[in-house]
Amino acid sequence: MILNPSLALLISIAAILILLRLKLHPGFAIFAGSLVVSLLVLPISDVPSLMRQSLVEQQTIRLLIVVTSALTLSSLMEEKGLLAKLATTMESIGPRVAVHLVPAVIGLVPMPAGALVSATASQGLVKRLGLNPEQGTFINYWFRHIWEFSVPVYPAIIITSAVLSIPLFSVVKILSPMTALAIVSGAVLSYGMLKKVPKTKGEPANKKTIAYNFLRAAWPILLLVPLILLGLDAMIAFPLTLALLAGQQRAKWPELKKAFRYGFNPRILLLLYAIMLYKATIESSDAAGMLISDMQAVGLPTLLILVALPLLMGLATGISMAFAGVALPLLVPYIALESGINSYALLLAYVSGMMGLLLSPLHLCLILSAEYFKANLAKVYKYILPLAMVIEGIAILIYLIGT
Repeated sequence: MILNPSLALLISIAAILILLRLKLHPGFAIFAGSLVVSLLVLPISDVPSLMRQSLVEQQTIRLLIVVTSALTLSSLMEEKGLLAKLATTMESIGPRVAVHLVPAVIGLVPMPAGALVSATASQGLVKRLGLNPEQGTFINYWFRHIWEFSVPVYPAIIITSAVLSIPLFSVVKILSPMTALAIVSGAVLSYGMLKKVPKTKGEPANKKTIAYNFLRAAWPILLLVPLILLGLDAMIAFPLTLALLAGQQRAKWPELKKAFRYGFNPRILLLLYAIMLYKATIESSDAAGMLISDMQAVGLPTLLILVALPLLMGLATGISMAFAGVALPLLVPYIALESGINSYALLLAYVSGMMGLLLSPLHLCLILSAEYFKANLAKVYKYILPLAMVIEGIAILIYLIGT
């Protein structure tokens, strides 16, 4: 070995963060980080074969199929106007409820900077309710991301399943309580903002019409999630739902072409491959195991390691796929045990990454939401930070009780 694997791994993480700071795309940054570990630890002759093996590995192929299908599905739903119909349907329920439901329902569909889509749809509601720009930004941003804690259409959840080599429905089962916690905590805070707003009286909403319109617009997600939870392989469930959507909407080739172009974005494909290559490199060099051993040798507690690595990666990148793809492979020795998955460690690590993500000043959704509502970003943090601390504290408490 040319260099101690722990030191090589730390150098690679530093290289990734520096490259991200220099605005290099995460896919290129993580790919470069994997090369750093490979060249510093493994024989040079092993590097090309490791890169080829990572590309054709079953887990990599599964990941590519599922994520590209999910992104293509979201693009086609937007192209066919289903997201706009969802927003209109939610608004008919009433402004106080709708201001939460619009970002939450649009948030069922993963898309980069998706909070800007929900901000556009809920801008009128925010004004009618008399919310200030910071309050409008917070509600839109927070409720847009509640599903990213556990819903299996999100790439970070899919990557977590792939990196840890556990079924997707198991990941969802472990993390779903945190979605409920995010909803409740967000609702409690927003209630304080809305309790002074007088209730508006309008024509009574037709519940049957609302339910029918909601089902018409949201059925792909409402079908996909139960299929995953019932144990259908995600590699089948996602393409199947996509095919059903294309058939039901009678999508024409130009629409399909645009959706596939979005789903097969070369930069996203590179990012997914780079994540799996990074994972394979760490496993081949045993760098993660060495780093964990060194951390334990200097007295760093397991709790701190599970919190700090994903939290820092989420903060540094503002991208969920990056924290899941870079931090979680390092934590495999704590999460994927011989006796099975340590669900408490997984929950704590993933939630810590999500808190870093939601607090990151590089998170595109946060930046664009604040810009759209013309909000003071520092004042928006006054709403986000307390909730993040509460959720992180509860995740730590769950871990301590469970272990």
